Amino acid sequence: RSSSASDVYKRQVYASTKGAIVAFTRTLSLELAPRGIRMNAIAPGWILVENHYKAHDVDEEAAARNIPAGFIGRPHDVAELALYLASDDARYVVGQTIIIDGGQLAIMPCTGDFREPVDGQFGKGYVPGL
Repeated sequence: RSSSASDVYKRQVYASTKGAIVAFTRTLSLELAPRGIRMNAIAPGWILVENHYKAHDVDEEAAARNIPAGFIGRPHDVAELALYLASDDARYVVGQTIIIDGGQLAIMPCTGDFREPVDGQFGKGYVPGL
């Protein structure tokens, strides 16, 4: 099956939003840094949260085989990064988007086909009204 126009549109909206967050983080950090305020963004990969189970069955073992780190991230993993970024240890980290994904982005060019149709709808099954 080839991608339909609606499949491409779904990807455009998602990708555009992600790109906007990266650009917003960079530009706002330039305004805030002289005031002593550090602005950064966190870009998580698959983080296993309760809503995943509401939306569909999750085979953690099978999913982990597709992640270079060998496991699905947990909210605690992202929280640790956020605590670091909020600490004085990160005083020189400004305007960055930090990817925390177990290595998924590193293998992305080597897997899948971006032309494959999008089967799911983000939020369907756990966001009211979708």
